[in-house]
Amino acid sequence: MPCFVNAHCHLELTGLAGELPRNKPFFEWLALLRKHVENWTKQDYQASYIKGLELSRKAGTDIIYDVGNQLSEPFNNSQLSTFNSQLSTFNSQLSTLNSQLSTLNSQLPTLNSQLISMHEIIKHPLPPPCTPHSIYATPPELVKQAVKSCVKAGIPWSIHLAEFDESDRFGDFLEIFSDEPALVKNGFIVHGNFLTESDLNFMAKNNIALVHCPQSHEWFGHRDPDFEMWKKSGVDICIATDSLASADSLDLREQVKTLFRRYPKAFTHEEALAAITSTPGKYLAKTIRCAVNANSMFQ
Repeated sequence: MPCFVNAHCHLELTGLAGELPRNKPFFEWLALLRKHVENWTKQDYQASYIKGLELSRKAGTDIIYDVGNQLSEPFNNSQLSTFNSQLSTFNSQLSTLNSQLSTLNSQLPTLNSQLISMHEIIKHPLPPPCTPHSIYATPPELVKQAVKSCVKAGIPWSIHLAEFDESDRFGDFLEIFSDEPALVKNGFIVHGNFLTESDLNFMAKNNIALVHCPQSHEWFGHRDPDFEMWKKSGVDICIATDSLASADSLDLREQVKTLFRRYPKAFTHEEALAAITSTPGKYLAKTIRCAVNANSMFQ
């Protein structure tokens, strides 16, 4: 079996599955999300997080790059040991990887399934490892601080960008780093529906991957992506799940099915497989060994 890599999700929002409407403007949807979770406790977020891990495990996901801002990962909680025991039977499936991942094998000689849990900065600083939410919600100085922390830790940064209109432009993100442009490398741009050709060319040259979430894209009724422009640029393309607040499944294969249902000619099957395996895998291979909070999901 190939090693499935989910490059973007919000496990702590798993408990919102089926609770929020489709085809709402983003900020109306966000207001409804906040209303649903306004009385959630730490235990509620942790239970939601654990449920997301369980669903991901059942879907065969091996590596998860998760972002959340509630510090809900229960790594010091007794629930984690229970979860690990539930996953122990999966170890045998990870001893060999599909031949399509042979280049990744040399980087991960002792691969175990991994969870990379990033603290997503919105308005206030959070402990590392952290990454910025967006340029519309996160102050520029915190965007820069978060990206710097990722670079220091050797972890790819991630940011929601160019998602729902042209107000959160890639150029505005680059402007934050005008005095330290070398920081804008080795990261994930999530959604990127309004990226331009020049944006994509920059990303391709600077090891910045574009993360597309098919079911979330459909959920919000975003405009059709320009897949031809994406692929022509040479940018690395990953397919991920986002959260169950705006998707139906944490199974990467279901995301690919949604992609092919809506855009049957956008990707070959080989390209789609790479987008959930080797492409995100090459960004996270080194992270698995050096991330401050990279914890094995399988003991």
